[in-house]
Parts: sequence; structure tokens; C-alpha cells
Amino acid sequence: MTHRLLPDWITAYLTFTQGTEPPKTYHRWTAISVLAGALQRRVYMRWGHEVIYPNLYVILVGPSGRSRKGTAMKIGKSLLQEVKGVTQTSESITREALIRAMKSAVTNFSDGPDIRFQCAITCISPELSVFLGQRDIKFLSNLTDWYDSSDQWTYETKGAGIDSVQGVCFNLLGATAPDWIQSMLPQEAIGGGFTSRCIFIVEEDKGQVVAKEVLSKADLELRTTLKNDLEIIATVTGEMKFNADAELAYISWYENQEKSISENVMPVDDPRFSGYCERRATHVKKLSMVMSACRTNNKMITKEDFNNAVASMEEAEQKMAKAFGGLGRGKFSEITQIILDFIEKHQVVKRSILLRTFYRELDIPTLKMIEDMMEQMKTVKIVRNMVENEVTYYFLGKG
Repeated sequence: MTHRLLPDWITAYLTFTQGTEPPKTYHRWTAISVLAGALQRRVYMRWGHEVIYPNLYVILVGPSGRSRKGTAMKIGKSLLQEVKGVTQTSESITREALIRAMKSAVTNFSDGPDIRFQCAITCISPELSVFLGQRDIKFLSNLTDWYDSSDQWTYETKGAGIDSVQGVCFNLLGATAPDWIQSMLPQEAIGGGFTSRCIFIVEEDKGQVVAKEVLSKADLELRTTLKNDLEIIATVTGEMKFNADAELAYISWYENQEKSISENVMPVDDPRFSGYCERRATHVKKLSMVMSACRTNNKMITKEDFNNAVASMEEAEQKMAKAFGGLGRGKFSEITQIILDFIEKHQVVKRSILLRTFYRELDIPTLKMIEDMMEQMKTVKIVRNMVENEVTYYFLGKG
């Protein structure tokens, strides 16, 4: 196996992308997803009766055009495209065509004395609504099944009976605006199933303003090194394990997490993420494998790898609830979330400013109902000045 040049692939990737506009979290999670795509099904972790693979479902969420989701993804996609043996699929593809593409992507590799087969495929979709379609329950159900990378996945073909895919491994990096989530996902899909397997990376603005991106000679050389090391990472094969310190750290983390959940203190304080919270331990094991692979080929997960996995996940969770901000059963749930986000951003807002900003979406009766809701939620303090005929909102926090 060729010697790797980078001590930490993700850190080097963040250096390579530092002169661009997307937020750093977008770049970090694009790098994580690219690594997961390169690892495919070649590495795994045995955990009791389970076998866990490093594929991930990562979805970047942010305003269309403003947060530079597509820019972040293009950089990672171009690197992964150059890695031999890694199959990417088009984002504009039917469910049936994707199943055929997955089956056609079959490869085999040696894992010690065993020959293993995999049908591994990565989808990098800057417009997730194009990939998922509109409330396609059957496709969402398939994606839910594929997350666990079963040894054999069977499906019914038109006129040909039952067929199967051997060694499923599907890795997804998608992007969407919050308002598009309502058109893609039916209400009943939120909380469990597909969304519980997704890690949502939410940003509301670009990371920095860069009028003109410039690639120096050093940047181009770093890109070559990133690609070469990624090709080596794509050849790593076999079982990954926690070392003794990492296993103790995981056990302590898991027990503390379960204690908190039993006391109704959730990692993401939104009931729509209850399914995600229950799957959090699986997410962290998958991420731990990626963090190990970004440093070394030895397939040993250290305490540092585990801590990096937890830190990355916890950073994402701080804003994760905003992914579904406007998706609810309440009549005014979407505009309420928009107003809350605006007040949170500015901390102190006058009603006159709010109305001038949102007069197209808002009338006075609706605003009064939203004010009552925000006061009862105790997220906003409302001060009414009768003399000046003005109302001022003070953001209190999320409790």
C-alpha cells in the first residue's frame, strides 16, 4: 500500500477550501461524506449482532443561493470522481434506474481469506428535491433500508419477479433549502424512518465574503495530495475496532446519553428529532470509522477519533432543529419559524421593522397569534409601548 502524505485528510481539506465562501461546517461535512464514499463497504465494525458500515446520509440545509451549499459540494464531488473504483450516480435518476445502477456497480475485494462483494454507490445531489422527488414514500422506504448496508437487499421487478442487490452500500450527500423539505417529505416521514438516519447541517448564511477565489500553486499541489491520499483510503479493507481507551470513552458517553434521554434531556430539543436521537449511537460509530480513516490505514479507532466524531456531531446538532423549521401541522408553523429566526438573528426587533420586512407574508391578525405563541413558548419577551404605539421583541433563547 502506498504511503499517505497527509496526517489528517479532513484538516488538509479544510485548508484547501479555506479561501471559499461556504461555511466551514459545509466543507467539513462534505469532506466526511467524501471519505465515507471512498471507504464504501470495504471497512466495517462488528458490534454485537450488528455489522456497521461507514456510509452516511448528510444533508446540507440553507437558503437557496445564499449559503453556498452547491459550491461546497462541487469541490468534494470533483475529488471523489477521480478515485478509481468509486461509483457516483446522477442526482436526476428514477428509483428503478438507481437500483439498476447499484446492481451494476458490483465489485469484489479480498478481506483476509474471504472474497467479499459490494454494490456501493455515492450520490452527491446539490438539489435534493430533484433526487428524492415529491413525497415518494416508496423511494424513501428504499433509502431507509439501504442505510444499514444489508448483505442482500431484495426487490420486486416489473414482470421479472424478485431480484436482489448483493452487499448494498449507499452514501448520500444532499442539499436543500428549508422550504423545499415540505415538498419532498410527507409529514408522516418526519421523525423516524429516513430522517432519523440523516445528519442535517444547517447554516443561514455564507461563511465569508470572497469576491474572487484564487487557487495558488500550493493549493493545486494540496489538491493533488488530497486526491492521492483519497485513492489510498479507498483501498483500506477489513474490520475497524475501538482501542481500549476509545471503547471506554464510548461506553461512558453512551451511558450518559441514555441517562439524559431517560430524563427527557434530548441532544436535539425538538420532538421531530426523537428518531435521530435514538440512532445517535450508530451515527457516532460510523463517524468514528471515518475519523480514523482520515488519519491512518491501521483501522484502529482511538479516543481522539471518537472525540472528534462526537464534537462534529454535537456542533451539527446545535442548529439541526432548524432543518424542519417550517414543517409542522400548525397553520402558521412556517411563518412562525421565519419570524423566530429573524428575531434570534437581530436579538431586538421592533414590530414596525418586522412588518416592513414581512408584509407580503404577514397580516396583523396573524402576527398577533404568532406573538401569543412566542410569549407562551417563552422564547421572546414582548414589550408594548402604548405612548409610541410600538412593540419591541427581545429574544430570550430556546430554553
